[in-house]
Amino acid sequence: MRGFLNDLTYALRQLWKTPGLALLAILTLALGIGANTAIFTVIESVLLRPLPYTHPDQLVYIGGGEKPGFSNTSWLNYRDVRDQAKGLDAVAAYSDDIGVVESRDESKSVMAPKVTPNLFPMLGSQPLMGRTFHEEEGESGGPAVVLVSEGLWRKGFHSDPGIVGQVVRVGGVPHSVIGVMPASFRFPEQDAPGLDEAVWLPLQPTAEMLKSRGYHFLNVIGETRPGVSVTQLQRELDSIASHMAREKDDSVVTLHTQPYQEVLTGQTGSVLYALFAALGLVLLIACANVSNLLIARCLGRQQEFAVRAALGASRMRLIGQLLSEGLLLSLFGAGAGILLAELAILAVRKLPEGTIPRGETIRIHWTVVLVLAFVAIVTTLLSSLLPALLVARANPQEALQAASRGIGARSVSGKLSGWLVAGEVALSTLLLVGSGLLFHTLWNLQQSRLGFDTTRVTTFTAMPADSGGFSSMAVSEDTGNAGPSVATVTYQPILERIRQVPGVRNAALMSSPPFSGLSVGTSFEIVGKAADVTNKPEGKISAVSGDYARAMGTPVLRGRMIDDNDVASAPLVVAINETLAKKYFGDSDPLQKQLNLGGKDTGMIRPYTIVGVLTDQVDQSIGSEVQPLILVPQQQVPTTSLFYQALLKTVVGFVVKTRGDIPVEKQMRSIFHQTAPGVALDQFRTMQDQVDHSTFNQRLGLYLVASFAGLAVAMVIAGLYGVLTQLVGYRRREIGVRMALGATRMSVAQMILRQGSILIGAGLGVGLVLAFALTRLIKGFLYEVQALDGWTYVGVALTLLVIGLIAAFIPARRAATIEPMEALRTE
Repeated sequence: MRGFLNDLTYALRQLWKTPGLALLAILTLALGIGANTAIFTVIESVLLRPLPYTHPDQLVYIGGGEKPGFSNTSWLNYRDVRDQAKGLDAVAAYSDDIGVVESRDESKSVMAPKVTPNLFPMLGSQPLMGRTFHEEEGESGGPAVVLVSEGLWRKGFHSDPGIVGQVVRVGGVPHSVIGVMPASFRFPEQDAPGLDEAVWLPLQPTAEMLKSRGYHFLNVIGETRPGVSVTQLQRELDSIASHMAREKDDSVVTLHTQPYQEVLTGQTGSVLYALFAALGLVLLIACANVSNLLIARCLGRQQEFAVRAALGASRMRLIGQLLSEGLLLSLFGAGAGILLAELAILAVRKLPEGTIPRGETIRIHWTVVLVLAFVAIVTTLLSSLLPALLVARANPQEALQAASRGIGARSVSGKLSGWLVAGEVALSTLLLVGSGLLFHTLWNLQQSRLGFDTTRVTTFTAMPADSGGFSSMAVSEDTGNAGPSVATVTYQPILERIRQVPGVRNAALMSSPPFSGLSVGTSFEIVGKAADVTNKPEGKISAVSGDYARAMGTPVLRGRMIDDNDVASAPLVVAINETLAKKYFGDSDPLQKQLNLGGKDTGMIRPYTIVGVLTDQVDQSIGSEVQPLILVPQQQVPTTSLFYQALLKTVVGFVVKTRGDIPVEKQMRSIFHQTAPGVALDQFRTMQDQVDHSTFNQRLGLYLVASFAGLAVAMVIAGLYGVLTQLVGYRRREIGVRMALGATRMSVAQMILRQGSILIGAGLGVGLVLAFALTRLIKGFLYEVQALDGWTYVGVALTLLVIGLIAAFIPARRAATIEPMEALRTE
């Protein structure tokens, strides 16, 4: 132990003698270790750390489709799984929903998930005060009760200690508050960013849910029995699905299951692991650079090591000394790296909500510290082992003689330094190719046709005070007493007032505008065309007002757009998008054809006539496939239909196009406060901001990988410059002899440039081959770009060649200025 402490003390003194080299090595390692620590912290918090529930490793998601990820299923499917699955200890269901809560100060739109009462015992979640739901509260027609979040309790109800038992209006209906859930309760996890201020309602099955297996609005989560694998559970679900009662159209029921945490993280896992791999390359480059620095330092100390060996120091003692110096560098680098990691994590927390699942849980845990210690040990070995082995195998007599005649490029040390630089170039090539492909992807996304104009267009959402949520949709049987539509009574008069505001050019309503995240789908039939019961036409449906196409700048390809004259008493009409026209009408003209939107099943009894075809609009994200779309006049949606609740009574979007920069939010809130004070307004955003947000993940990926690549290239420049400078210093006497024998300064410079070109070329060749083999793994992140994009490879090759030659120029110029007599006299 004393010997080890002596080695560390001596190592510290040696590093103190060369502060510039030590600081450069520490900074290089700090960048590599810090970046890796930050990304591993994210991976550990998001992917590896268990969810905060009783048995997180036993939680599974059960979806109603064949593909992994979130997919809704029906109440009847949930009931069958709950009653028949022997591999599950418990099964619960929930629906993502929203609602309007009337707090002490205002009406506020909040997340309002509906859950079965058994969810809380299954998760092991306890309220901050009060209780959770009882079983009878989850039955049809059960009591109207509500759980509120701690954030809503504190902000909306001023931390009232007597909140339990009070009555709060949710969706216009009085609900009794039975409890407050703590801020740590974030279920459903995919909605976590919006659950700071939220309410939870008991899931009470409606008549529609109890009669139709195709009424898909539920998510199902289960807890497997100990020892039951996901594969075994999937086989059991397949058996249950095959025995489920079929609908009259004889459709097939499918169920899939996967660990709940995997569903939450989705593609995030592959993205994070890809970034971790990229940072691993950066750390390898950092280690190679430090190793080169230490090799150069060892060569400068070769006489010292030769004397120590001649005086009896063993090879293991010399190796231990160099490993001690490397350990100190790694520890200092790790210490600085953890500070950089903390700064990086602070930046991660400032990303837009929802960018990273469970982002609020990201922090450095003790497991990260253990990994950091392991990284420090690995970097010590990677950066110090080669220099230590070189010292150990050196012959003291040869080392002393070499000091008098210089060291050539063909020495073992020179070769190793060159190989390390070539390796750095190869790894940098991988990062640069990845950056180039991501840049090409982002460029393609930004050049994609949106189908609408983003200039001075603002959108916002509006929720009526009596909004009942999406999951309470039902067809009313009382068609004789249908009341007036909210579209006629509220929305249309508000639109007319908005259009009169100075500076407003156009204003329109659309229940699900682009990038809103709102989406309602439906099947339909083309009147006069034989129906295929096993493969019905499907598309999205949205209610719109007149002026929508003008407000969005969306071209009408054929016919006309919906206008404000399409009222309830006028002929029923719809407009469709280009994708629906091509998919279901082919080359024939869809105008004046009629669509049946469900008939008695949806309450849309009469068929609608197609009067126009619009250009496709990007919907959820740029680059995603455009879905068939049906646009229905807002005043022609029957109040007794299924779609009235979904399209108009839950939440709608407004689109306002202005002539200049005016305070849109202030003006809209004023108009709604005067005309419809109970309506909750939210999500005021410009369309350009939403487009930018849509490509945020691609831009973030590009910025990160490009930063890694830039760091790697900087290390390559430093490494190449250092090796060639070292080479010039060691060959100073040889260069003097060459010039004394007639070599020109140009030929000497070309010799050094050639040496640098060989290193760059060798590394570039290996790197391009590796990129060719590995970039196929990132196909899923690219948009309209081939993984083997020729322009990217050529651009990377030229960039590295130019950078390499620039890095080699200064050492070459220095070699060319050596005076022969001075070099020979010095030696």
